[in-house]
Amino acid sequence: MLVVVFSTLAFVLYLSGCSIDKAQYPLKYENFVDKYSAEYGVNDELIYAIIKTESNFEPNAESSAGAVGLMQLMPETFEWLQSYYNGEVTMYSESLYEPETSIKYGTMFLGYLLSIYGSSEETAVAAYNAGVGAVNQWLSDPECSNDGTTLYYIPYDETRAYVQKVENAKKNYKDVYGL
Repeated sequence: MLVVVFSTLAFVLYLSGCSIDKAQYPLKYENFVDKYSAEYGVNDELIYAIIKTESNFEPNAESSAGAVGLMQLMPETFEWLQSYYNGEVTMYSESLYEPETSIKYGTMFLGYLLSIYGSSEETAVAAYNAGVGAVNQWLSDPECSNDGTTLYYIPYDETRAYVQKVENAKKNYKDVYGL
């Protein structure tokens, strides 16, 4: 039965011009991703990979830690970003359930992290997951970083797995769409 259902799904996707890869790695919210990718200097494939890994494109996603929305920002991070970039907090954390707000502020945060960690996307992604404080501590530890700028070892299992998932999703977005 499962083979028939899978075959039927594959056939429907084929007829609709959508490959299984494109179904697994969708380009939802393209207008917001394109807009904020350009505004904050973050590659599209990284934004899609974060959304895929964090929420699988579910705008109402909530983590057990309290992160919300497509890009799973913590309300405290959202407030800090508003203050840092706008000078004041003007939106409630519930706004993160709106796809545009989540993508805007998640991309803004990624842009900020990339500005701190230079061209090391993996280090910025680790900070997106574990926090700037943890990553800065790892960068100063010779067991984690030989040069103080690139992480060679991530001590948190969850963050290590997260960075790998994001890297895999990024590769898949590049392969499927040529991003």
